Formats: sequence, structure tokens, C-alpha cells
Amino acid sequence: MRFLLFFMYKLTLILKYLRRKLGPMFAALAVMLCTAMVIIVISVMGGFLDVLQTSAKQLTGDVIVLSRSLTGFAYYEEMIDQLEELPQVDAASPVVTALGIINLHGQTVGVKVIGIEPGGFSKIVRYEETLQWSTQDMLASYGLDGAQTSPIPPEFDLKALATRLDPMAGNHPAMVIGVEVNPWADRDSQGGYDFSYSAVQQQATLTVLPLTERGAPTELGPAYAKAVIVNEFKSGFLEVDQSQVFIRIDVLQKMLDMDRKESKVFDPESGEELPGKSVRPARVSEVLIRGADGYSLAEVHTAVQDQVDVFTSKHPNMTPPRVLTWEQLYSHIINAVKNEKGMVTFLFIIISLVAVVMVATTFYMTVLEKTRDIGVLRAVGASQAGVMSLFLGYGLAVGVVGSLLGLALAVSVVWHLNEIQYWLANHLGVSAHYTWCAAGGALIGAIVGGTIGYPKRKTLRGAAIMAMLLLLVGVIGAWISLDQVEDLAYKLNHTISFKMWDPQTYFFDRIPDKVKFYDALFIVLGAILSSVIGALIPAILAARLDPVEALRYE
Repeated sequence: MRFLLFFMYKLTLILKYLRRKLGPMFAALAVMLCTAMVIIVISVMGGFLDVLQTSAKQLTGDVIVLSRSLTGFAYYEEMIDQLEELPQVDAASPVVTALGIINLHGQTVGVKVIGIEPGGFSKIVRYEETLQWSTQDMLASYGLDGAQTSPIPPEFDLKALATRLDPMAGNHPAMVIGVEVNPWADRDSQGGYDFSYSAVQQQATLTVLPLTERGAPTELGPAYAKAVIVNEFKSGFLEVDQSQVFIRIDVLQKMLDMDRKESKVFDPESGEELPGKSVRPARVSEVLIRGADGYSLAEVHTAVQDQVDVFTSKHPNMTPPRVLTWEQLYSHIINAVKNEKGMVTFLFIIISLVAVVMVATTFYMTVLEKTRDIGVLRAVGASQAGVMSLFLGYGLAVGVVGSLLGLALAVSVVWHLNEIQYWLANHLGVSAHYTWCAAGGALIGAIVGGTIGYPKRKTLRGAAIMAMLLLLVGVIGAWISLDQVEDLAYKLNHTISFKMWDPQTYFFDRIPDKVKFYDALFIVLGAILSSVIGALIPAILAARLDPVEALRYE
């Protein structure tokens, strides 16, 4: 019972100080703004990192068995069969990669050519989800409606064509290119693309340089192929989307002289043909692997590495390939963004220490102001620990109120960042026009009203009344001018705009707008702790006050 009474009187004093003093409110405001600022920054930067990681993983799978040479490695079918027997592996698929050149629309572009098995590749990665164009885009380009067009021509099913990569008319290979590989790609202000500028159904000339197993160019020289572009893909990873194209693996293997070859066997002495055939196995550059559910990335990587070690030991002439996770493959980019996120967050946390200083200053002034009150509390029996806990509770209350308000503000801002971005980019001019007219009217009204009211000693009242009237007049005038002057709204919004995020500059279409619970909780708890720390020194000073001297304090 005594403890409850002790607690209640502390709570009463804390709430009294919070309600009746402006100082604690300003301290809570500082905590709120600092908390909101850090949460917004860490949410946006963390969102960018998440999008980057998702995009990086989207076209690579979980683990990659990677050749150490451009000429690739052989016996990959055997390797895949053994890998798929592992409980940690759900699926594996071969890939051939090569540096190449495509000539599209008369423009020559350097690319990374990737040969895939369409069915197997789709089991590893979310390939179909990255495809940019659909049947509806194709129908719309011909002025057709999907609901009224039946049956839909097979050549209009762009996603199916890109998934199968079947040979096109004239037996030309089918190709899917990154959306930024197309030199005429037209990206609008919202980060979208116009199908009319796409390369779909266009022919491109693909050139690659085949190499011997020793890495020298073959006697045949560069290999050429006419390919038909059936779709474009957009992974959201700029490095990929502006440099990669997909084609069937068997087509690329043949162009690179990496396909399976059989040749006659001759006696080296007599030159006579011997029975049987000499077989050169096909080669690939990579094997992409998707881990099975229930296993971590590290467990999948370890299992694959062990199996690859066993496999290469059975083929002593084979150079052991590298086994990397998708994180290791893109570590140079992901780690850079992680470091930027950490650095920016650290800087904003340092800036947010102003909240600690604000709380400390406010409570120090409170201690000076309430010296007599502290003396009374000590005189009626309050201990040093009791007085100290009172001010620490005061700091805790300021921290809780400020951090929760900051959390609410940050969540509201992050959840509506894209809407705020749209408003700043498209409606800031008109809003500024209304603001200027209203503010100008209010200022003129205040000056005129104050001047008229001055002789009658009603300056403030006259200024307020006239300011409100002319503010309303200013708003009405702004509305009339926008209604009567042709294209004024367009010109204002075009002239006065602010894009904090330009989709034409950055490759992500939208600003990340999710707040991670644990990040927000950590920051809120940190803000509360900072407020308590800020109140610690004033609390110690208050506890050490001599009650007699405090009662004499004027």
C-alpha cells in the first residue's frame, strides 16, 4: 500500500509538470522529430537494400556453381543428377554465359549472352515474373481488345514465347533482352516503359566469339545468328537489365562450339579409321541451384560444395569450379549499399543526440525552478533515491510520449512517401500559388488592420480581423486566377515542382514504403533510453540538494 501511494504521488507530479510546462513539451517534440527522422531514413535505406537483394537473387537462384574459365566445364549433366539427389537441393539447371554483341535497330550494343534451358531455368528463378510485356500489350498495339479477340494468335502470347524460347518463323532463335538493352527504350517520368518503343518482334544479329577448350579463338572466327526478340525482362537490377539477353542453351552452345561433338577415331601410325567414336562432352559456364525448403542458405552452400568436391575428384582433368551463394556473387554491390545504409543511419543517430541535450537542458532548468518543491519533498521524508527516481520518471515520460509520437509520424510519412512524392512533383505549384496569395493577403490585412486600429488602441484585434478577411480574399483570388487564366495551373506545377525520387534516374519505380517492426522498436527504445540518460544528470543534482538550502532558495 505504501509503495502504491509512493508511486501515485510521483505519477501525479510527473503528469502535472508535463501538462503545465512548455519546456517538457519542447523536449518531447525534439525526441519525436529525431525518432521520426531516424525511422524514416532507416526504413527507406533498408527498403532499397531489400529491393536490391531481391532483384539480385531473382535471376541467379540460391547457389551458383561457376566455371573459373570462359570455356566452361564438362560433365555437367552428371553433376546436376548428383546435386539433385541431395536433400538440400530442390532443383538445378545449366547455364552458358558469353560476352557478345547484338545489332538492334542499327545500333550495336555489348551484352552478356545467357543460354538457358527454359523449363529448368524457371524452376530456379522467378523468370516469368520479370517479363515486361504481356498479351494485352501486344493486343493494344494492334488496337484490339482481348475480350473480343478469340482465339488469340499464339504469336501474341509474349510470356509463353519468352518462357519456351521456341524457334520463330524462319527457324530463327528466340531471344529475350533486358529492357534497358533496347537502345530506343522510352522510360516515362513514373519509371514505366512504352510498348510502342519496345523491341518485341524485331530481329537482332547476335555475335559471339567461340573459344577452344584452351581459351584460344577457334579457326572459324566469330559466330553470328539472326534472332527474333520475343519479350523484354526487367529484374529491377540495373546492372542486369542493361546488359543481359537470354537465348536457348543449345543454340548458344552450338555458336560457342561448346556443344557435344562426336568424331571418328584414326590409328596414329597407319591412319586407318578405328571402330567407335571420340566424344567431346558439352560444356556449360554455370549451374544454378535452388535450395530445398527447410534449409538455410549456408546449409545448401555447404552441401553443394561438398558434392562438387567429390565430383571433381572423380574427374582429375577438370578444373574445380567455384561454388558461390547469390550473396557472395553480388557482394560488391550489396555490401556497398549496406555500408551506405549504416553510415547514413549512424550520421542521423549522431544528429539525433540533440534530443538528449534538449532533455538534459530542460530538466536542469526544471531542477532550478523547482528547488523549493524539491526541498519540501525532502522535508516531508522523500529520500534522495525517491527524488532522483522522480526526475528519471519525468525523463521516461518525455521519452515515451516523444518516441511514440515520432513512431506515428514516421509510419505515416513512410507509408505515404510515394503519394507525397507525387504531390510534390505534380501539385506543388498550385499549392504554392494558394499559399502565396493567402499569406500575402494576410500580411497586407495585418498591416492595414493594425494601422487602422492603432489610434483606438485596438491594434492586435484590428490586425487579426483584417488579416483573416484578406486571407480569405487572397484564397478566392487565387482560385479565380487559376480558373480564368489558361494553363496557369499547368505552368505553375511545371515550373514549381520537386522530385525527391526520380524514377528516370533511379531504376526502382517506387520509393520503399515499409517500416520494419524490429528496426522501429529498436529506435523507439533507443529514444526512450536517450531521454532517461538526458535526465540522469539533472536527477542526480536534484537528489543531492540539501533540503534546508533548497527551502531557503529564492
